[in-house]
Amino acid sequence: MDLGAIGNAAWQHFPEAREDIKELLCDELQRAIDEDETPKPVDDYEYVIHAIGPTIFHKLGVVDIDQDLVERFCLFCRDVLKYSGPDRLSVSYTFNMYVLDSLNSRSIVDVVRRTDPELVELVTRRYPGRWAEND
Repeated sequence: MDLGAIGNAAWQHFPEAREDIKELLCDELQRAIDEDETPKPVDDYEYVIHAIGPTIFHKLGVVDIDQDLVERFCLFCRDVLKYSGPDRLSVSYTFNMYVLDSLNSRSIVDVVRRTDPELVELVTRRYPGRWAEND
């Protein structure tokens, strides 16, 4: 089953979010049944807000950081950044506006930089102003 670029990466790297992802899929199936329509793909924004957000947004800025979570977050980012499907512009926009913007604090960027400095460079090049050294 294809969950889309962000959904697939979330499923792979954040097993703790799978129940939330399942709920999003079930909600869409129920909506389609209720409205006698064909189910639609879950929007990337929904994955970010309801599955990825609760999994990582509040956990990456804490003092006792879970290094495994940081490493999985970096892999998630790399998977989304290398996505090149037909909806890549939409995926890129969602990633920039709802993932990177939510994690644009100095403390979080420093944690990611210590774990994967190349990822920070990649993000800064692709999204000027994001995760820049002088922020």
